[in-house]
Amino acid sequence: MFNMKPLVSIIIPSYNASAYVIEAIDSALAQTYKDVEVIVVDDGSTDNTKQLLAPYVRNSKIRYIYQANKGLSGARNTGIKAARGEYIALLDADDLFLPGKIEKQVAHLEACPSCDVSYCDLYHFNDGEPDILLKLNYSYYSGKDVLPNLLRKSFIAPVTVVFRKSVFDRFGLFDEAMRQFAEDLEFWLRLVHGGAQICFLPEILAKLRLRGEGNIQSLENQPKMKLTALRVIENLNAKMSPIERRESGIRFSLMKHRLKLIFAYLLVGQKNEAKKNAYQTFKNYPLGFIPGFLLWIFVAIMPKIVLERCALFMYHYRRQTVLKKI
Repeated sequence: MFNMKPLVSIIIPSYNASAYVIEAIDSALAQTYKDVEVIVVDDGSTDNTKQLLAPYVRNSKIRYIYQANKGLSGARNTGIKAARGEYIALLDADDLFLPGKIEKQVAHLEACPSCDVSYCDLYHFNDGEPDILLKLNYSYYSGKDVLPNLLRKSFIAPVTVVFRKSVFDRFGLFDEAMRQFAEDLEFWLRLVHGGAQICFLPEILAKLRLRGEGNIQSLENQPKMKLTALRVIENLNAKMSPIERRESGIRFSLMKHRLKLIFAYLLVGQKNEAKKNAYQTFKNYPLGFIPGFLLWIFVAIMPKIVLERCALFMYHYRRQTVLKKI
């Protein structure tokens, strides 16, 4: 009898990423686990992506799907729907897999039948400096510990994940209304709140590129990112029972995300928006209007330039302390 290995579908959404997508594809094709299909979803690119990928398509190294632009969630969903594999891996067009990633994560899922999702550790690197590796000073969690900690900090990067395809049958696809920000956070929370088991494999198996130009995590995008993440947490809070709220500590998470939103507005000099949100920061706590009012006063009386410079200093200091060179 033949010992057939399960097929893994690697989904690569790409939008105007011709400078990076070949490197991502090559990292997927270089896997030590050979039972893979690579599906590139070109999400309405206007660059030369199609021409660059033509040799890969001609040689049947990849499956290429072009569609009108639907955003990151829509591109991932198109790939997932087209996938033939028992397992699904996500690889953004500017990120990279290390060679043993799929092999080790398939083994992880095969050894743990109760696990629905395997995720791993990763390196970061700055665009243009691929040999200088950076490492996040984060903690990672499995099982019942994922939900309360994920509410506080988004620590699961899509490039680190391998799913059982059955996960999408049980919990649905990515929310296509969320085109750019926090779509992954919403999905992870929907899974764990619904009872899925997400399990951490403590090995570094992927590399995430930190881009300057076009980076969705740039300073100017911080308010949109934080506001979208806050809305995700608020929507989950509305769906939870009182017991779930208490056990998950979501009240504290809501406060933390509101403070992050105020900080993000201050980063980009939007003092009035910060003031509007300050009063609501502690509203889930009894008498929360008191510290909310004090925070509002502090933001209101401090000069805008002082607030902005302090926020910028804290932002860069935190990045230096959280993301360290290896």
